[in-house]
Amino acid sequence: MNNENLLNEKHEKDLNYKRDMRSPFSEFVGKFKKQKTAIAASVFILTLIILSLIGNKVVPYDYSEYDYANVLQGPSGDHFFGTDEFGRDIFSRIIIGTKISLFVGLLSVTIGAVAGTALGLISGYYGGFLDSIIMRISDVLFAFPGVILAIGIIAILGPGIGNVIIAVAIFSTPSFARIVRSTTLELKESVFVKAAKNLGASDARILFKHILPGAMSNIIVYYTMTIGSSILTASSLSFLGMGAQAPSPEWGLMLSTGRAYIGLNWHMTFFPGLAIFLTVLSFNLLGDGLRDALDPKLTE
Repeated sequence: MNNENLLNEKHEKDLNYKRDMRSPFSEFVGKFKKQKTAIAASVFILTLIILSLIGNKVVPYDYSEYDYANVLQGPSGDHFFGTDEFGRDIFSRIIIGTKISLFVGLLSVTIGAVAGTALGLISGYYGGFLDSIIMRISDVLFAFPGVILAIGIIAILGPGIGNVIIAVAIFSTPSFARIVRSTTLELKESVFVKAAKNLGASDARILFKHILPGAMSNIIVYYTMTIGSSILTASSLSFLGMGAQAPSPEWGLMLSTGRAYIGLNWHMTFFPGLAIFLTVLSFNLLGDGLRDALDPKLTE
């Protein structure tokens, strides 16, 4: 019996040891697996990414093909989401529009994240005059709601997807700068950063080797959530006629076109709106799941 107890204790110690020795990635995977809604959101986003890559090969109709014999048809077995005012298949147009929305969201937020991270590192690490200038410019940009600021930028640059990307990137940058600056101010006073300085490490090495990794979890979470809001902003600009232009199958533009027929042909606004809603919701749920999984204060 004593031998059995000793074996059980040894087995329990081995399990505890393995649990303590797990890599950060293993801990993240273990926590993320418990986020059921985040996993469902990940599957939906992965499906969107696949559709954006192979959409042209799986759509039942050419998204730009006019069919005047089937104008403004409701959902049916031939046209799952119905047809628009030119007889174009709405389901095919939404699938093709996935590529546009994801491209705008990912590229604009990536530009904003890179620029904001660089500015946040510089501002937090060097402080002084640089910090004051960067933060005051951020305060000015924060004074405007995101969509209003984007409209102002588009009014200067002109309508189009390229300018929408620039506008969204500009108003995304200050938020990333604030997040990274906050982490940098905290980490630059830590023991390991001071030790690296005493050993003669360059500023670049300290910033990218010691400080940036500590800010990555916050950057990843905010990056994921911002993609959803950027897609919503881009769709809003297209809805107002400042983003994608006809005959693009961009979701916001489809929504804008469908509002003229909303009384009798509800499907023209319902399905593009549903695509926007589910995509934005999925990125937000994924961001929530990543935040919980990356938070070291939460234990399994």
